Amino acid sequence: MSLPDKIAPLELATSPDTAQAYGELTFDFNPIHVDPEFAARSVFGMCISHGTMALNLAIEACERTFGEGVDLNSLKIRFSRPMPVGETLTAGGQLTDPETGTYDIWVTLPDGTRTLEGTITAAPA
Repeated sequence: MSLPDKIAPLELATSPDTAQAYGELTFDFNPIHVDPEFAARSVFGMCISHGTMALNLAIEACERTFGEGVDLNSLKIRFSRPMPVGETLTAGGQLTDPETGTYDIWVTLPDGTRTLEGTITAAPA
């Protein structure tokens, strides 16, 4: 089975409503995500999206690209920048080592700033 060169981009528009819904889904009600007054006094100066929201977006982009015939393994990521609530996030990736099935993956803001970076390996199931 041949692996694709790229992970098909997948977008998610964030908003206060998506932050609240994600908090309810994950039981993560840290005020940095959902309380504008609290967040304004933080180092970020605004509400930021949950980091795991970006991680889930990246994994969903991989799963949609590969379908059911591929196992995803060896995920290594880092959160490199905060994601302001209200921004659209885009996940994507690029095959970097066809022999091992290794992809660089990322999530970006509209200006191209990477907020999540890492690698994942894919292998036929």
